[in-house]
Amino acid sequence: MAYQSNCGRGSRSRSGSHNGNRDERRRYGALNAIGGFSRDPRYMIIGENSSSNDPIYRGPCPPNPDGTDLENVYGFFYHEGELTVNESTPSVTTPDGAVYRRVELNATALMSDEGLVKERTRVLILDPGIYYLSYNFNVPESAQVNATFSLLYNRERIPGTSVSVQKDESDAGMSVSGHALIEVDANGAEIILGSTGFFDLTPETFENIASLIIFSIA
Repeated sequence: MAYQSNCGRGSRSRSGSHNGNRDERRRYGALNAIGGFSRDPRYMIIGENSSSNDPIYRGPCPPNPDGTDLENVYGFFYHEGELTVNESTPSVTTPDGAVYRRVELNATALMSDEGLVKERTRVLILDPGIYYLSYNFNVPESAQVNATFSLLYNRERIPGTSVSVQKDESDAGMSVSGHALIEVDANGAEIILGSTGFFDLTPETFENIASLIIFSIA
């Protein structure tokens, strides 16, 4: 079955107008915008015995075949090689005064053609919608780290993504991670993986020190 992008599900028009999307999302909520927890007949899920399941929103907003479906916005970024965070590393300050150094992600494994802009120490999300974010940070066995890691959304900590690490050189290696869902409005978003501490880490075997995944779900 051919899929057509539908502006009620969050796709964007090439003309840059997002007002219809924002109104629909405000009215029916983020979960309804992705077809969940709604008895509204405009959200149709075909039965199990049917040839296909179709949770596509069927509201009054007409399909926009020239738009970019937000389900096609994704990125997988990581740091390759030695990772150093020190006093000269670019930093951001949160509204409550916490200073985070911006962890460099110097490699891209996969990224959509549109919707994201990758820079050395941040990723810009251009399109409004609901996004899943996930990061992983590997601390080698021989390393010493005393830091808190967080994902920052427009320079504010994303709840549930802050993890504190206190490890000396005698401790075993460890891996920490954080995950979140965020809603991005028409102004877009700046995403940063931040650290409150300094370190100089060399990956062991084939591991990468840091990685970040972003993809849109609605």
